[in-house]
Amino acid sequence: MDNLFKFFIFFITNLLFLTTFVFSSSAKISPEKFLDEASLYTVKFRTTIEKPFREDKKVGLRKGSGFLIDKSKGLILTNAHVTGMSKSKIRVAFKDKGFVSAKQVYVDPEIDMAIVKVNANDIPKIAKEGKLQCNGKVPNGTSVAAFGHPKGLSFSASRGIISKYRFWIGKDVIQTDAAINSGNSGGPLIDLNTGLIVGINKSSYKDYQGLSFAVPSGYVCTIVNLYIEGKDPSPIDLPIRFAEDREAENYVKVSSFNHKGKNIEIGSLIVAVDGKEINTPTELSFYLRGKSGKALLTFKKNGNRNKYEVNLKPVQKVLERKYLYLSGAVIAKDMRARFEDIEKSFYIHSVKKGTEAEMAGLWQYCWIKSIDGIEPQNLKEIKKITKNKESVDIMTRCYSSRKDVITEDYYVKLKTNNDDIYLN
Repeated sequence: MDNLFKFFIFFITNLLFLTTFVFSSSAKISPEKFLDEASLYTVKFRTTIEKPFREDKKVGLRKGSGFLIDKSKGLILTNAHVTGMSKSKIRVAFKDKGFVSAKQVYVDPEIDMAIVKVNANDIPKIAKEGKLQCNGKVPNGTSVAAFGHPKGLSFSASRGIISKYRFWIGKDVIQTDAAINSGNSGGPLIDLNTGLIVGINKSSYKDYQGLSFAVPSGYVCTIVNLYIEGKDPSPIDLPIRFAEDREAENYVKVSSFNHKGKNIEIGSLIVAVDGKEINTPTELSFYLRGKSGKALLTFKKNGNRNKYEVNLKPVQKVLERKYLYLSGAVIAKDMRARFEDIEKSFYIHSVKKGTEAEMAGLWQYCWIKSIDGIEPQNLKEIKKITKNKESVDIMTRCYSSRKDVITEDYYVKLKTNNDDIYLN
C-alpha cells in the first residue's frame, strides 16, 4: 500500500511538471514570430538632399530603414542621419509595396532620431505598428535582433545581446553585438523575449566587429509623446559645456557654465536638476524637454554644493533653419559654432558642384567676412549687397590645414545671377 501511494505521488508530480513545461513552452512566443511581425512594420527609406547643411555634408541619395509606430497618424521613426538634417525628399516602402512620399516632421540631432509622416491611405492594411519599450532599461545580456535592410538585404535581422547602456561620443546609447550595417540604420532593435522595440539602430564602430549602437527607446518615447501632445520636443538651450573623462567614465564635469555674464563652476560636477539626480548630459537634456520657465541646477566640487536657476528655452528646430542660397553656396548659421566669427549667420555649409560658387573658389566649412568691403549683419543684407550685380568681391575665413595657423583668409570674385540668389 505504501509503495502504491509513493507511485501515485510520483506520477502526479511528474504530470504537473510536464503540464507546466508544455504550457510555458506553448505560451512563449518564439523569436521567429517577432521577426515576422517586424517585417510588417519596418520600412525602406530613400532620401535625397539637394541643398545640405554641414551636418549632411554632401548631396545625393542615402538609404536606410525605419518603422511604423502609429498607423492612423502615419508616423514612422528612423535616424536623423537617414532623413537628413536638411530639407530633404523622402520615400518609404512597406514590404512587397512600392515607394510612397513621406515628410520630415521632427528631426533630433542630439540623439540621432527623426519622425516622418506618410499619408495613412498609403499604409497597407496588413501593416502593423511597432511597439516601443518605454518603461525602464532592458537588462544587459538581453537577447536582441537588429532588423532592417543591411547592405540592401531587405527585411532581415542580425542577432546579439545588449552589451551595455553607455555614454558614447556625447550621447547615451545602447551598445550591442548585433551587427548594424549600412542599410539597417533607423530600423528597430527588438527584444527577443518580449517583441518590444528597445532602440533605433544607429551605427557600428568602424573596422571592429561586435560593436554597434542604438538610440535607447526610453528617450525616443519621450520625444514621440511630446510631439503627439503638440509640445516642442527640442532640447533646451543650456549655457553649459561638458568635458568627457573617458577613463573614469564621468561625463558631467563642467568645462564652462555661463551664468549672468560670468563663466563659473569650471571643473565642477553637475549632479542634479530640480533635485533629481543625473548622470549624463543626455539625462539632463531629457529631464528638461517639454518644460518651460526655470530649472534649478546643482553643482558639486570639493564637497560643496552650489545651486543656480536657469531660464528654459528650446533650441531652434533643425527644420526651421533659414539659409541663403548664393550662386550654389548654402549659407547659414552654424548650430555647432565654436568661434565668435561663425556665431553669426554666414557659415558656408555646402557648395554645389559645377556652380559659380564652386568655380569662384568658395569652400565648404569657411565663413564669409565681407562682401564688396561691407561686413554684413544678416542674410538679408548679403542678398541686398549681391542683388543685380554681375559680380562681387568676397572675403572668407577658413580653418587652416597648417599646424601653426588656426584660420586663414581668402579673397574670391563671385559671378552672380539673381536666379541663384534667394532666402529660404
